[in-house]
Amino acid sequence: MLPADHYLPPPVTCERLATLAARAGGTLEGWSGGAATRVESTLPVHATEEVRNFFRGSATVVSEPDFVARLPGGRVFGSGNVLSADGRTIARDVSWDFGRGFEEHWLLSYKKIRPPVALSGTVAVVATTLGAGYSHWLLEEWPRLLALGPQVGGAGKLIAHTKQPCARAALALHGWRGEVIDPGRSAHYVCEQLVVPSMPGSEGRPTPGVVARVREFVAPWSDAGASPGGERIYITREQARRRRVANEADLWAQLEARGFVKLRLEALTWREQIHAFRRARVVVAAHGAGLANLVFCEAGTRVVEFFNRAYVNGNFWRLAALRGLDYRPVVAAGAEPLAQIAARGREDIVVEVAAVMRAV
Repeated sequence: MLPADHYLPPPVTCERLATLAARAGGTLEGWSGGAATRVESTLPVHATEEVRNFFRGSATVVSEPDFVARLPGGRVFGSGNVLSADGRTIARDVSWDFGRGFEEHWLLSYKKIRPPVALSGTVAVVATTLGAGYSHWLLEEWPRLLALGPQVGGAGKLIAHTKQPCARAALALHGWRGEVIDPGRSAHYVCEQLVVPSMPGSEGRPTPGVVARVREFVAPWSDAGASPGGERIYITREQARRRRVANEADLWAQLEARGFVKLRLEALTWREQIHAFRRARVVVAAHGAGLANLVFCEAGTRVVEFFNRAYVNGNFWRLAALRGLDYRPVVAAGAEPLAQIAARGREDIVVEVAAVMRAV
């Protein structure tokens, strides 16, 4: 354990990365103060009016132009949080903290942090908050690396989440040969030259550019390999630690009779997951990270996603709208108002089987 005098005070304020880069004598490439991109997600036709009204408030997504910043002496704390060279300021626009305003960040409440480890040369950071999870990695973290191009901004080191097999498979397909540093919650680095790509869109809201970038990257796998499923797939959460389907046996009996194949995504390679979703024509699943794979579906694929009333998350509806999918949300009827309460996102789901079967 470090002596008390070896710890440092935490950051005290939040600013935009462009401000930090300018003050440090760095550069900002790609962003020129241009107009933001506005995307309107089409409300699902096959949804109750209650669900459509709930989604309506998040149908519009506005994202700023992409950029790449170079920050001399820039620091990285935890899962990709970017700090100024003196460690006093958080680059808030590239250091997400879900559900908080721009002037707020969990790191500001720390009493002390470990001193940084020095990294020589040019270091690129693409790690994001929750990027250790599949959905956030695929739709938020990995597109940042792709935005840097094949040379990754000239970096020789990369700070990125790599513990998931899919992340390692993606790096192999990319051809990255430099050093990879997997971030830890309290890891702290100071970099001789830090390369920072902008975040792709806003929190939990992928952009058309992100979708195109990810699909183009996996294009070399488009014709090779058989799908582990079929045209009708059901994504099970039977071995998940949370948000299981309480009455899955009843649901699966009905789906199996209609020719569905049950898939447990954690048992598949990334390549197999891509093939499964690319070749599927109907996908049925409870809300879960595996539905980030909808990015690989072909236009017109039918998607039936079901939820608890207390946690209706529209992220995959917006992704489905970008891909032109036939998206059909199912929420059980009840008196409880629809909500997206994070603390209740872990609860098991009692699915309305008849409603799912009508949707498929």
